[in-house]
Amino acid sequence: MLKILLVTIGGSFQPIITAILSLQPDRVVFIASDGEKGSKSQVIGEGTPCEVRRGAEVIERLPNIPTQVGLGDRFQPQRDLILVQNPDDLGECYSKIRDRIRNLQQESSHEIMADYTGGTKTLSAAMVMAAIDCEISLYLTIAARDNLVKVERGEVTQRIDTSFRC
Repeated sequence: MLKILLVTIGGSFQPIITAILSLQPDRVVFIASDGEKGSKSQVIGEGTPCEVRRGAEVIERLPNIPTQVGLGDRFQPQRDLILVQNPDDLGECYSKIRDRIRNLQQESSHEIMADYTGGTKTLSAAMVMAAIDCEISLYLTIAARDNLVKVERGEVTQRIDTSFRC
């Protein structure tokens, strides 16, 4: 069975790399913000768009996420990238994610998973809502929360219990 992972993209690419490497999907669908300063550059940006930072200082530049995890031709931007114009618009984020999940569910029998670690709070909330509504597995990449500002290296991806559903 083909494993498809949906991930929300925010300012930090490291937890997304962890989720992909941990869950080993056959295909990854990225949900990113569009626009000049959008997170889409971490997915389709050329050269080295992913930045490792220490405060305001960029200490390392790396290729986009699909390149870092070796997706190769398994990543097709026109198929595997959902762009949201406003990552703080819950309606837009939710409907785009839910529609993609439903389309994937109709295509054939896939194992569909969602990791909501990256992105704005609104984008993450939309991913959680859509995953619960569509009854797919939900994951979060976390670390020991010594740094309350962002998730750092050393994180782990874990499944979220959604048995509370009505």
